[in-house]
Amino acid sequence: MKSSVNPIALPQQLHIGVVVKDMDRTIQLLSSTFGIGPWDIQERRYPEEQVVVGKGPFSYRLAFAALGPIELELIEVLEGSTIHADFLNTRGEGIHHIGFRVPDMQKTVTTLQQQGIDVLQSAFREGSRYAYMDPTELGGIMFEFVEKAAS
Repeated sequence: MKSSVNPIALPQQLHIGVVVKDMDRTIQLLSSTFGIGPWDIQERRYPEEQVVVGKGPFSYRLAFAALGPIELELIEVLEGSTIHADFLNTRGEGIHHIGFRVPDMQKTVTTLQQQGIDVLQSAFREGSRYAYMDPTELGGIMFEFVEKAAS
């Protein structure tokens, strides 16, 4: 795909998102098998008014652990119709996306949209927002971009 838009330089900070059915079981397996941890476990709810692209409301249980310079993110869908629930229903558990923290998500998303890459799901909450980009034009790889306000 040839584009007149300059490519996006991906930041070094990245995470790999994995959709799981049972977070507690997965954490136990990864911790006992590979010593992965400690885990930062969070629950996030997105009411309909916080969903920019996609259907709300929905909620997740998330767990984060460092794997050297890469962060592992486990995602367990608690409720709602999300791209994670769709992934789990059609493919089962597994690697869902590669994620990057960006300083200006709107600029990143706009640049990708100019290249014909659509947003599949996007939402915001408490000083952060995210967008998942359609993998169809990206070699089948789902990319997530996250912007967090300075703390």
